Amino acid sequence: MPTHNKPTLALVISSLKMGGAEKVASLLANALVDSYRVILVLWSDEKRFFELDGQIEVVVIPTKMCGMLGNIERILKLRRCFLKHKVDLVISFIHQTNILSILAAKMSGIAVIVTEHSIYESLENQKLWNALRYLVYPLASQVTTLTKRDLRNYRFLKRVCVMPNPVVIKKPVESYEDFSAYKPYILSAGRMIKLKHFEELLEVFGEFAKSNPQVSLLLAGDGECRDSLENQARALGAKIVFLGQMENLYLAYKNAEFFALTSHREGLSNVLIEALMCGIPVVSYDCPYGPSEIISNNGILVKMGDKNALLRGFEEMLENREEFAKNTGAIYEKFGEEVVLEKWRELIKLTLQEKNDRAKED
Repeated sequence: MPTHNKPTLALVISSLKMGGAEKVASLLANALVDSYRVILVLWSDEKRFFELDGQIEVVVIPTKMCGMLGNIERILKLRRCFLKHKVDLVISFIHQTNILSILAAKMSGIAVIVTEHSIYESLENQKLWNALRYLVYPLASQVTTLTKRDLRNYRFLKRVCVMPNPVVIKKPVESYEDFSAYKPYILSAGRMIKLKHFEELLEVFGEFAKSNPQVSLLLAGDGECRDSLENQARALGAKIVFLGQMENLYLAYKNAEFFALTSHREGLSNVLIEALMCGIPVVSYDCPYGPSEIISNNGILVKMGDKNALLRGFEEMLENREEFAKNTGAIYEKFGEEVVLEKWRELIKLTLQEKNDRAKED
């Protein structure tokens, strides 16, 4: 085992497949690698979607068992991993992984920060995991939530704070498809799963297109609902384009009239923030919990599930787009990459210092 002068951080997440938490984990790992020795612990490294700095050490912890026995196996393997690599601080992502990481870290006497990337109610139908969260989370050194609204659900904790996602959207170095060929268009993006309710977006766009036939709808992403959505799009007969899974949406954002989100559940919504960072206003359902903390005079919030109001939002945005677009730049003050990363650096520094102070007292 080589000697390392820098403190060792272990970031724990199930995989680096496409997803919001996965994107944040890779971004944070890449940002911290110059100041810390960074180990990224995964359950699986298949279908990795995000690039990592070459200095990051990737450790995969597979399991032979399933269910609760598999989770016990993971806890024990995590503990061995933390001790083997002499980890000073664990940062974990997503609730089930958080619970396993807290138990493994506490068995090893290691400080742990856990990050919530889903709303509190996401575990409401998983009674065991919900109970474990209530019992285990108080053992963490710090818990972070994405929004102020979700923070209220964690009143049972003493150490909890808001930590939004560090969002960055960069112009691609290589030449990508010229989306201006589709103009004018509305853009939406995300995993094509039931909670995102893309079928409502398509239904509303079908109505919108009747009076605005020049406008296209571009959808970026993939998922279990894609086939049914493509069938719905064909039946509507409107100009709807499925772009598939894309790592960089910069040019798609930049050429859009506006971005639309019809999700019924968001932890924060990176895509709304990314769109605003590209100067594109947004129209979104006011779903729990993120959109209301992102959208003010830079877009239009619509009552969740109200498709008539969404249609009116589309029409208002198309008519007054430039007025809304003028207000998009303020998003950087709250969610800019360096703003949030500095908050992370301060939190990590404080947590490590508290750990060292306790060690001295002991």
